[in-house]
Amino acid sequence: MTNEDQVNKGRKAKQLLEDETLNTAMTKLENDQLWAFRSSKPEESVKRETAWCMMQAIDGLRQELVRIMDNGKIAQAAISKSQKNLI
Repeated sequence: MTNEDQVNKGRKAKQLLEDETLNTAMTKLENDQLWAFRSSKPEESVKRETAWCMMQAIDGLRQELVRIMDNGKIAQAAISKSQKNLI
């Protein structure tokens, strides 16, 4: 993947992280799973494990988008540095 590709993916990831609709949906999903976790009965371990896995998946998605965005920033810095060296 080229630096330009990483920059483009980083920009898209940033847009997603800042998208109000996506953030609202992810927050609702997190809250629903937290409620499922907290409201589970002692014998409902499968329900708690499923809720925990869902919360981990949502957090993992956010972390991956941040990683892609950060890689885009690093790629942009590399592009800028190489262009300065050409001058």
